[in-house]
Amino acid sequence: MSDNNKKCPGDLSMSACNQSALADNGSIKLARRDFLAGMGIAAAALLRAPDVLATEKAVFDKPAKVAGRKNLSGVIDVHHHILPPGAPEALQHHMAHWSASRAIDEMDKTGVEIGIAYPGPILEGDNQQKSSSARIWNEFGASLGQSHSQRFGLFASLPFPHVNACLAEIDFALDHLGADGFGISTSYDDLWLGDESLWPIYEKLNSRAAVVFVHPHNCSACIPGSVSYNRGDMGGSWIEWPMNTARTIMSLMTSGTLRRYPRIRFIFAHGGGVMPLLINRVAAFTHWEAVGEAGLKSIFPNGIEHEFKTLHFECAQACSVTHMAALRSLVPDTNILFGSDYPFFPLSYGTEQLAQLDLPMLSLRAIARDNALRLFPASTVAKLA
Repeated sequence: MSDNNKKCPGDLSMSACNQSALADNGSIKLARRDFLAGMGIAAAALLRAPDVLATEKAVFDKPAKVAGRKNLSGVIDVHHHILPPGAPEALQHHMAHWSASRAIDEMDKTGVEIGIAYPGPILEGDNQQKSSSARIWNEFGASLGQSHSQRFGLFASLPFPHVNACLAEIDFALDHLGADGFGISTSYDDLWLGDESLWPIYEKLNSRAAVVFVHPHNCSACIPGSVSYNRGDMGGSWIEWPMNTARTIMSLMTSGTLRRYPRIRFIFAHGGGVMPLLINRVAAFTHWEAVGEAGLKSIFPNGIEHEFKTLHFECAQACSVTHMAALRSLVPDTNILFGSDYPFFPLSYGTEQLAQLDLPMLSLRAIARDNALRLFPASTVAKLA
């Protein structure tokens, strides 16, 4: 996603076509086909052993839909941007050619069965404006799944860091829109995700065992235009966003947030940014006199490697041999999912990059599809049944 998406305007007026899309859907609640069957499948999946990749012939005992290394099918894309009504002008400019039908055409050509739609972060405005944006964006995102044969899931946007507004939107998105999870930014002004002021939000997300997709954005500490190495159109997505992903993961770890709310399933964009390259470095601080084993244990009681292993990652722009080797050395393949960053990167680029990796077919299938089936709630399982 382009880092030029900086504003969330107070004027939430919608284009005529977006108004029509919302009006046609009225009060939206995603249908659950074969709900009881889906719940049974989800329950069975939860009972499977953690080393399912090494022992199962197929998740849910279904035939594999990944047909071959060069011909992926049944792929689930967990990093899939959409253009919601009232989006910031910069986002409208960069996604001017986006439409749901065009996205589906790309999905059909590249073997992507479902895109988990993310309307984007809500970064500016007062509490009321953010709440209003979240509701409009999320209802629009949910309408896509209804209008287009269940080809879209939903990571509902939350009006961070406003606690009460987030609590209300979490319940609404899950109970009335059938959201698959939530999408948030790496930081909000000077607030990183491990800040204790956000804990009431995590308490709610933890109680719902929610999936939370974390997408990077600029932070006030290092604005791309203020650094000397910035040239031309280089923005935060070049260097700062991978750094900011690492910063917010560290914030969640050192604050104890991950240990306090273990039922939240976090997915970090772009393979966790630069964090996979830093884990072993920090772990080796046991040999640094200024820190030592006791000092490191006081910050990471279970070890930094253990905490990192509890997280999930999607692989948009992270399918290089170097990045994937680093990530797979730290987390099991069950914690890696496919992501494309569509439409900022073509869907074909993401699927081709994944296919070219020298991975066992079982791991390839898991990343492309099966891990998402195991991670998401019955609503997504029902769409694929």
